Amino acid sequence: MNWNLKNYFHFCPLTIVVKISLILIIFLSIAGAKDITVKHTKTNFLTAKPKDTFYVVEDFTRKGDKAQLFVLEHGQCSGQDCKWSAQRTERRLEVTDSSKSKVGNAIYYSLSIFIPEDFHPHQAANNMGLLQSKMVGVDMPLWQVYTNGWGFHLKVPATWGKAFCGLFNKGEWHDITVKADYGREKVKDHAYFEIWINGEHQPECSHYDLIVTKEVIRESKSHRWNNNSQQITMRYGLYRWSVGDYLYDKASKKYRKANETKVFVQPNGKASIMYPFKMDWGHEVPKVALYYDEVRWGKSLEEVGIQDKAVD
Repeated sequence: MNWNLKNYFHFCPLTIVVKISLILIIFLSIAGAKDITVKHTKTNFLTAKPKDTFYVVEDFTRKGDKAQLFVLEHGQCSGQDCKWSAQRTERRLEVTDSSKSKVGNAIYYSLSIFIPEDFHPHQAANNMGLLQSKMVGVDMPLWQVYTNGWGFHLKVPATWGKAFCGLFNKGEWHDITVKADYGREKVKDHAYFEIWINGEHQPECSHYDLIVTKEVIRESKSHRWNNNSQQITMRYGLYRWSVGDYLYDKASKKYRKANETKVFVQPNGKASIMYPFKMDWGHEVPKVALYYDEVRWGKSLEEVGIQDKAVD
């Protein structure tokens, strides 16, 4: 008898066929996850001197042999960030299958972040972004996970969504997974953003409104240099966007008075400060250093979890 594939499946017992099918499904599901090694990322725009703020390390990892270390010190900034009281060191995910990173798709991202034992809230300088998603041509992130120095928070600017997701423990790795649904159709009781911390779903951080609104699409099309690709990328690392406010708030009256001609105080009492690192405040923004590891993206929660094979 000629045992070709057709004859095999014709005579093979049903139970064996089912087992083979299940094995294939499991294999394809695992294979669908994308491990985000450094070579699959790029230095994000406005990152302050990458050689001084980003390192691949082998002495401390969540899993495997390598991890990524992000560091920011007082005065480290680049371009427009220096003017607008911000500083960052970020990596930008290069999604190899571009169809998965456009409007209309739901994507799962995961990574592990180590919060050092000596981490202090001042190191966040009021607010510090940890991971975010942006669309080409849109100024604000579609969503952002950030910290005020005590725990994890969520912000969805397009629909004014904000939530506290949970405290973090110092001296520990935190496994973070998010689901971001970039669909345009509003569905009742559908979560467009969800987050899991150390495997635990955080319902208080589920967002039931659109992430990609009409206003977001309109802004993305308003820039002539944008080819209307509506490309979406995830960025991770450190992004302190209110260092001027922090320096002003913590300064003594003596230094506030010395810099008062360079500071515009809004009616709500909030200070708007440009080029804060060019001023003497009598103190500095504290140095911050966080480790990242096991960065992945995929189409399901199961695909992006911690796996036997480490991301190196």
